[in-house]
Amino acid sequence: MTTYVTINNDNMLVLKEYERRNFNLIYADMIYENPNLDWIKESLDVLDKDGVLIIQTDYHTVAQIKLLLDSLGMVFINWAIYKQEWGGTSKRFFPRKHDDILIYGKSKSYKFYPERIQIPKVTAGTAFDKKGTGLKTPCDVFDDLGNFSTISKERIKVDGKNIQWQKPYKLMSRLLLPFTDEGDWVLDPFMGSGSTGAWCILNNRNFVGIENDPKVFMLANDRLRGVKDEHSKRE
Repeated sequence: MTTYVTINNDNMLVLKEYERRNFNLIYADMIYENPNLDWIKESLDVLDKDGVLIIQTDYHTVAQIKLLLDSLGMVFINWAIYKQEWGGTSKRFFPRKHDDILIYGKSKSYKFYPERIQIPKVTAGTAFDKKGTGLKTPCDVFDDLGNFSTISKERIKVDGKNIQWQKPYKLMSRLLLPFTDEGDWVLDPFMGSGSTGAWCILNNRNFVGIENDPKVFMLANDRLRGVKDEHSKRE
């Protein structure tokens, strides 16, 4: 049975004292403009020796984070791009329409199952489809996932408005499926609306989420209870 735990507190305080020290994967959709990266070292202390750290950010902090992880001896896996082609544009620069996602292993023995995230090949059914499967592993620019529609059934609303920074299940699947197995433990130190936790429940991964904002924490808790109840009915 899948276990999930949610904690309403500052992630630095929690990570310093948390009893589990072997999370298989940590996914952090951090506050992009926040230059304080002290939480990263605390997170590494609870990551399994063969675990994977995934940090989603943007141009504000991606360079600093990569330099820090390289200096800490982490094993670079990917610098992925998650493209979202919507929102406003500028007359002064190219429209900023993507997030940067850094993926690092704590060792070279991390798990990776590319067969779980295969997508159709343009050359399917032709002589260029050497394996004849019509499928391929997606590259590190996620331009095939499409926009996260503002009217998607996944969208979580507060006072009739979509909550900011929510991530879709299709992105969670792209990032978490190849690096984890059922029964693994996933930590989200910036839980937000609980998308990572909801995905873990639906995909039989154990989950710990930390959120400092009490209102957002309550929202995520309500969401996770609903997902858990619905998933239990289907089993």
